[in-house]
Amino acid sequence: MKGPVIDGEGVANGPIAFLDRDGVLNYGREGYVNNPSQMNIIPGSGHAIARLRESGYTICVVTNQSPIMRGLWDVDQLHTIHQELRKQLMNENSDAIIDMILTCPHRNRDRCGCRKPWPGMLRTGHQVLRNQRVIHSRIDWAGIKPDPWNPLDAMVGDRKSDMGAGWAVGARTFEVSSQHGLPQVIDRILDHSDSGDEYDPMRW
Repeated sequence: MKGPVIDGEGVANGPIAFLDRDGVLNYGREGYVNNPSQMNIIPGSGHAIARLRESGYTICVVTNQSPIMRGLWDVDQLHTIHQELRKQLMNENSDAIIDMILTCPHRNRDRCGCRKPWPGMLRTGHQVLRNQRVIHSRIDWAGIKPDPWNPLDAMVGDRKSDMGAGWAVGARTFEVSSQHGLPQVIDRILDHSDSGDEYDPMRW
């Protein structure tokens, strides 16, 4: 398996909100979220996604899930977990629609370009959602945002690896606690004057 697992489609006419999964939309757990019964969204996540969509954002979840390459479970199991995530979010708010979920199935040792902090999933989401030709090329870690990325694009995560992926494409980055998730920063994301949290790759 060379690239990320893609679930969803659509065309982004405005900014994209790239959201980590565990600790941002749902509670993470030691030993991974292994089945739908272990999926529990953070209260307010559905309402936060609905607010993003109302403000013109396209929603793209980007999540590292190495259990696939570790052989703990397969892509079909991943899809059942994500079906439950979508269900719980929309049960909280019917407008909490996720446009795309991108999953990196690899381990650190696989040296892929999609496992955060590498920005491969964000680049794929940008290219697919904005209906661009997907170009496989060397990852540019200069933190320079290539056109036509939107200046309001945002990356939300609970780990420095999430921040690194957002920084690598020049997106605004917002770091949250794993207990409060996306609702913690929704007002900041929607504030166009908020440039996000600072990230220094030399200190991580």
